[in-house]
Amino acid sequence: MRILIVGSGIGGMTLAALLKQRGLQATLIERAANFDHAGYMLGLWPLGYRVLHGLGLYDQFAAASIECKHYEVRDNHGTLVKNWSMQPIADRFGPNLSCTRPQLVKLLHSSLGETDLRFNTTLESIHQAGEEVDVTFNDGTRETFDLVVGADGLHSKVRSLVFGEQPYYHTNWGGWVWWVDVNAVPKETFVEHWGAGRFFGIYPTCDGAGIYAGAPVEGDFAEPGPGRRDRIRAQFASMGELVDTCLAALPDDSEDLFFWKLSDVRAKEWTRGRVVLLGDAAAGFLPTAGIGASMAMESAAVLADELSRTNNPFLEHALSLYVKRRKHRVESTQNDSRHLAKMMFIKSATVAHIRDVATKFYSLEQLASSIAKAFDEPI
Repeated sequence: MRILIVGSGIGGMTLAALLKQRGLQATLIERAANFDHAGYMLGLWPLGYRVLHGLGLYDQFAAASIECKHYEVRDNHGTLVKNWSMQPIADRFGPNLSCTRPQLVKLLHSSLGETDLRFNTTLESIHQAGEEVDVTFNDGTRETFDLVVGADGLHSKVRSLVFGEQPYYHTNWGGWVWWVDVNAVPKETFVEHWGAGRFFGIYPTCDGAGIYAGAPVEGDFAEPGPGRRDRIRAQFASMGELVDTCLAALPDDSEDLFFWKLSDVRAKEWTRGRVVLLGDAAAGFLPTAGIGASMAMESAAVLADELSRTNNPFLEHALSLYVKRRKHRVESTQNDSRHLAKMMFIKSATVAHIRDVATKFYSLEQLASSIAKAFDEPI
């Protein structure tokens, strides 16, 4: 079976590794030149990293990760609202592990051996004819495959070419991302400040703590260049000592800083003919529940499973079974992420106060009911 995977992120790389284990060698293409700038912090639930057990990569991954033992919410001025222990989940299913996205991508890459991985390569066109898919690459070359997997992220070219424009969900918030010394923050706690018109998250990894400073995308908040550091510091002033420590580590205005707009996408169809979507290309996730990477890895495991139980003439039926096993589960957890975004990203001080009072009575299971339910459901 000739398989092309477009995008060598977490979903695409996991699928390639699982297919290789089953004797199927995929071709991967990646638009980036290398993995040097493969992203920032990432939380991985047992839902996703169970796949690493089967690949023999879990021990190596866990040794280079930090276990998130507590999830802490603070208010607009840094006062503690709620501290949830992650221990009940860890005892029953496994810990929530915090790493960097480059760390996980490179670990998955290490399992691919001589798999054909082409950097600086994008897809320009897709044409399906019978049981074959003809594709054209950005260098003008053409090849034919039996299956094309779009694992190329939130703004998927495969999705656009085959399924057309799909509906995005916009929070109209965005934020700046940077790193601080992990020793400057709590090492085993995810800390989030749910403010009024501002949000500040601190996520430790072994390589440093990732910071996300978010607010409504309006005015000059998202503008780079001169004055950026002063604007960010002013926006998040008086949120408490921990936030002040992180603000002190803000890079100079001359340094590149990633601005992350908080939007997701939901494809109405995941498969058409011999083209199928995987991960964020099928259903992108807001980072609010830290579940996107886990869902992509689960989906890769299911797709690899279905592909291992079919042959070329019945490939399209296998893809339909993949969609039946995954679409509802993924969209339910996506709904949880959207629900959390509505709780986290509030502009009104009055509404934020009411939210903070109510949050004191929430359990983790109530915050993300579909995610909590998914721990006990088969895939």
